[in-house]
This record gives sequence, structure tokens and C-alpha cells, in this order.
Amino acid sequence: MEPKKTVSVVDFGAAGNGIQDDYAAIQAALDSGACEIVIPMGIYPVSRTLLVSSHTAIKADRGAKLMLVGERKKRGDFLLSNKDVKNGNEDICITGGIWDGNNQRPENAKPDIFDMDGYSGAVLNFVNVRGLVLRDMVVANSVTYYVRMAHLHHFEIENIDFISDTFGVNQDGLHFGGDVKHGTVRHIRALSFGQTNDDMIALNADDSVERVENLDLPRDSIEDITFESIYTECCHTIIRMLSVTAPIRDIRFKNIYGGFRCYAVNMDGARYCRTPLFREENFPAGVGCVENVIFEDFTCCPVSQLPAGFGGTKSKPPCALMIESQADRFTLKNFRIIQGKEIIPALHVKNVTKQQITADGINTVLQTKQDSLALDDFSCLEIKAI
Repeated sequence: MEPKKTVSVVDFGAAGNGIQDDYAAIQAALDSGACEIVIPMGIYPVSRTLLVSSHTAIKADRGAKLMLVGERKKRGDFLLSNKDVKNGNEDICITGGIWDGNNQRPENAKPDIFDMDGYSGAVLNFVNVRGLVLRDMVVANSVTYYVRMAHLHHFEIENIDFISDTFGVNQDGLHFGGDVKHGTVRHIRALSFGQTNDDMIALNADDSVERVENLDLPRDSIEDITFESIYTECCHTIIRMLSVTAPIRDIRFKNIYGGFRCYAVNMDGARYCRTPLFREENFPAGVGCVENVIFEDFTCCPVSQLPAGFGGTKSKPPCALMIESQADRFTLKNFRIIQGKEIIPALHVKNVTKQQITADGINTVLQTKQDSLALDDFSCLEIKAI
């Protein structure tokens, strides 16, 4: 008998009552061979990583909450991951649901950053997938990354909301590691004040892959992605592009609005991180390869006045755009910074070589790493290699 095309997790014994561990029932549904797995409204405690195979669609009710519970988490544990990270999966579609990393449980806490068997803290993990679709989802209460991705080709991510009851270190929203190509990302929102507590969108072609949150992620290029409609009221950084030797190219951003406590755009090469990626003296011509990146309609607001008892990362934003990576055909159109009482630079460029910066028609050339440029305001910007 051929397996049913559509099954419900309830058919396999899931209770959705917030008490019973529904891991085994949901995984049995995922392993049934059905093309479509339905998760009705309810609260589903899940004690182990749910693994989804190729050619599978998960359709969760908007009121279906899957929540990570169980024993102390370790390397390779997530709330949900694709099943065959080694050999790859294809055609995975996940729609709806609240996917909750349950970051207040002590057994889900992040370990030391160099614990080689430690829990990454990511809620959702998709590595080595071709044809991924994520749509109409809430991802909640991450320990570190809300969604962690790498070796990802031909993907669509749309209508994703981030919420969290508490702050954690390295709470990136959409975190892209290396080898990510050909995707569209639309309508991404952080709905909790102060989230995301790190990068809203992280394009990390290079990173410290020895850190616990990055274990099993590669350093490789990120190419051909369109981002549209990104919203956050008070995140740490809106967009990070981290490149040392691996390129980030052919990226398009449109309609971004965000408050930030550190940067609107960070391209500092991770120079100031706890785990820097290079020695300055080894790269006299500068680091990074950021090519053909276009921002259109970008409004940002530095946030320095925070409520009493605010628990997230906080510092006075040094500037809106920090550019310390080599770039070519890097363009912003219709950029606006809404300043508060304390005026910060809209742009700071340094540690680059042979770069021509054109801001509202005025050209500046930075030849050596000792040259720098700071601007309080501009509407249009272009950076070219010379």
C-alpha cells in the first residue's frame, strides 16, 4: 500500500496538550513517506531534533506551537533540521507554526563558545538543501540564531517573524553561512523590542567556524539573493556582511526600516569580535570581497535611549554604516538616517585601499588603510574599486 499523500501528526499520537512529549509522534509522521505533514493547533513539546526529508511539506496551523524541551542539548541538536546534512536534501517546504527554542530552560543554555560538542543554540537548521521554502512562520526564543543556513541553493523565505521573551548572546535572525546562492527573502520582522539581539540579517561568507554556534558551517561565497521588506524597531545590527576572502556578490536589498543599537550595516570584517578572523598585517591591501550590492529605500534610526532594565546588548551606535571591507559596485539609493539628540556619522569608511566613494555626487578616494572617511548624512552612495 502506498503511503498517504497527507497525514496529520495527530494520527501518529501527537497530543498537542503542552504536557506530553510529542517528538516520537511528529517524527513518525515525518518518516511515514507522506508528502504533506499537517500539524493542527496545539502546543507540542519536542525533546529531540525533528528531521525532515526531501520532497516533504510541513503545514502547521498558525496556532501550532512546537517547543524544544528535554535533556541538555549538544552539538547537532535543533528544534528542526533537514535530515541528510551530509548528502543533502531537496524540495522542503515549511509553512506556518510557532517554532520555539525555549531559551529560558537551563538545559537549552548556550555552552562555552569553544565547546566542540556544545549546543549551537539555533532553533531551525538547514544545511545542504536545494529548494527550501519557509513561509508564514514565527520563530521564537532562540538561544543564538533563529534560523541557521548554509550550503543552501534556490530558496524562498517569506513572512517570518522573530519574537523572544528574553535576550541571548548572538541572537541573529536569518543567519547565512557559506555557500548560499540564488534566493529571495521577503517580509522579515522582529516583533519583540530589542530583537534581534545581534544581526537581523547575517551574510557571513567568512566566520569563526570553531565557535559553537558555527560548528559544521562552511566558509564560502554568498551570491544572488534578493531581500525585500525588512523591519525591526531596535535590533543590535540590521545587516551584517562578513567577508575576508570569500566573496559576497550580487545582493539586492529593498525597503528596509530599522532601529539599531550598533550598526545599520556592518562590514568590519569581524575585527572587533572575540574571535577575529585575520591579522591586519597579513592583509596590507585590506580584506573582503563585496561586489555588486545594491540597497534601495533604506531608512534607519540609531537607538541609544533604552528603557530601564533593558537586557539586550547596548552601546551608543558609533555610526550607521561601518565599511572596513573592500567593495566594488556597492550602492545605496534613497538612504535616510533619522537622528536623535546625539548625532552619529551616517558613514565611516576605513581600513580599505584603492576605493572611490561617491556620496551625493562628491567623490573621495581612499588609497591606503590609513585613509578614512566619515559623513554625517547622504542620500545616495556608491563605492567602486579603482
